[in-house]
Amino acid sequence: MARVFISHATQNVAIATHIRNWLEGDHEIFLEVHPEDGIQVGEAWRERLHHELRRADAVVCVVSQASVTSSWCNAEIAIADALGTLLLPVQLDGVIHPLIGHLNHIPHATARGHLEKALRRFDTGGRKLAKDQEPFPGLDAFSTALSAVFFGRDAETRALARKVRRGPGLLAVVGPSGCGKSSLVRAGLLAQLADDPRWLVMPPWLPGNDPLDALARAVRKTAARAGLGWTLRETKDRLVLDGLRGVAQELVDEDRRLLITIDQAEELFTRAGEKDRQIVASLLKDALADNVRVVATLRSEFLDDLRTLPELGGVHLGSYVLAPLAREVLNIVITGPARVAGLKVHPELVALLVEDTASGEALPLLAFTLQHLAMGVPRGGTLSSELYEHLGGVHGALARHADDVLDSAVAETGMSKEELLARLAALATLDHTGRPTRKRVSPAQLDTYARAALEVFVRHRLLTASGDKQGRWIGVAHEALFTEWRPLRGAIEERQIGLRAARSVELDASQWIEGERADHLLLNEDTFAAVAPLVANDDLSPDARRFLTVSRNRIHTLRGQRRRDRRRTVSWLAVFLVAAIGAAGLAAFQWHNASVDRDRATARALVAQAQVARTSSPRLALRLGLTAHALAPSQNTRTELATTLHGSSGEPANLFTHACEVAAGGLSPLEWQQYVPELDYRDTCALAA
Repeated sequence: MARVFISHATQNVAIATHIRNWLEGDHEIFLEVHPEDGIQVGEAWRERLHHELRRADAVVCVVSQASVTSSWCNAEIAIADALGTLLLPVQLDGVIHPLIGHLNHIPHATARGHLEKALRRFDTGGRKLAKDQEPFPGLDAFSTALSAVFFGRDAETRALARKVRRGPGLLAVVGPSGCGKSSLVRAGLLAQLADDPRWLVMPPWLPGNDPLDALARAVRKTAARAGLGWTLRETKDRLVLDGLRGVAQELVDEDRRLLITIDQAEELFTRAGEKDRQIVASLLKDALADNVRVVATLRSEFLDDLRTLPELGGVHLGSYVLAPLAREVLNIVITGPARVAGLKVHPELVALLVEDTASGEALPLLAFTLQHLAMGVPRGGTLSSELYEHLGGVHGALARHADDVLDSAVAETGMSKEELLARLAALATLDHTGRPTRKRVSPAQLDTYARAALEVFVRHRLLTASGDKQGRWIGVAHEALFTEWRPLRGAIEERQIGLRAARSVELDASQWIEGERADHLLLNEDTFAAVAPLVANDDLSPDARRFLTVSRNRIHTLRGQRRRDRRRTVSWLAVFLVAAIGAAGLAAFQWHNASVDRDRATARALVAQAQVARTSSPRLALRLGLTAHALAPSQNTRTELATTLHGSSGEPANLFTHACEVAAGGLSPLEWQQYVPELDYRDTCALAA
């Protein structure tokens, strides 16, 4: 139900009242002169008008000559246009309002049908369920084509549309997995703006492993709708050369706005490489102007990552938090789509579904169960609780269907259940909380058997396949498959050691990138040896794979450097040893020669002193001579010693009386042998005699 503001000049009150009566009941109408819900006596009318204008989803403008000249009518139209509110001009007397001359004006005589149709389109996207189209999307999100059966989020759709219309910048729609973020944007917001002539809506795109390619494909489709036959290569070239801002200027003029929608934007951080993320973020920042808006659906835990992206610095980043659907609204979520499809739902079944769904986070399981309950039921038929119990309830329906598909895949491919489950488990990775989360892979990365096996699951809607030959990916339809189907949950648990190791590498890679790829942030040899064998290449993002490669190369470089250092050290040690031995020998030789020269010089000095003391103190002369001979024995010291022993100046000096004692100079035989080992003690005594 849309909120409608009727803008009119005082002279046109009667016509404005007629219009209110046309729309009353189906919409919430504000007419300032209405006695019940208009501006009351004594109320601050300016503030009330501004308040109602900000709340309005649509403004019906009664255009007359009086309204064109009315300053307040002009102000109301200008404010509504600036807020991006839907403007619906109703024309009197053929007058065109100059402020909104680019919009189609409907004559008052035929306005009722046009207004009802426009507001109905606003509420439901203006679409009906196509013939034979299923009213429940299963594990997939509601698409724009299913807007007619998208129930339970009317208030959220209006609030989100107001935020987008009033901008500016980037708006993140955040909430837990499974709460319906993608459905709200696709079947709510985009359906509401798709037929608004003032908006050009780009089809939603998922970043995946190559966000630039995904963006280029969405731009190419939008250009085709605008009559521009760009090829994919040409579109990418334009994005690189002109930027997204330049491309947007070619797609819309100043009277139109371009809406860019990124679905599951957390893939910018979980799947895309750093360089690709930087390029796309820079393109988005450059494009964000007055006539460009960006909406991104994002799991709550990644909001801070988006806010701290350096490439989005300075961008106004708003957020719209989507809470899980309230329990009391689940009834209309079940019965509304069934009513549009011409189906009845037994009240007992409604009660069971509400009870088993428990919370709004289980919406994908609820839609999946309803999809299977409605299969084969003709228009006018009833969805019963008996079939629901046969399916096994909300959780059992998914598990039972998955078991059947697994059996079919075994029969078609010849692979064992264990092999197939291992292939499916490879579609899971772990988020930073350790919870299994979806990971899409390219069929080009799979072998023939794996592709054939996964195609069976795609055909039965447990997996989704998107893209084309140049960019196709496969992933689970919803993460509920990881937790609600026990065989796959077990296969994922068996891989958890590898997945946790991959998650650890992802965190280390992020720190390495944030640290400007410093070498000290790479894995050391022991950590690399422990982690590398556990992780599969497909479980890592491009940044993490690059981090592992650089770590491996660094380890090999360090190993080689250590080997070279060891060889160099051994060589230098050998050189030093030889040099040390040589130096030691030379030093010993030089020291020996120096000692000999020193002793000879000392002996010569002692002999000279002995010669002087020989006459006055034969005993001192004898000691000096003995010391000289002990230091440097030579013929000279021997001759000098003998001369001293025979006395001097012709005086025997009693040497012959105590020959041995005097000859020994008071030395014992042992001391004599120590000082003059070359002279025999007895011979010396005889010589002295």
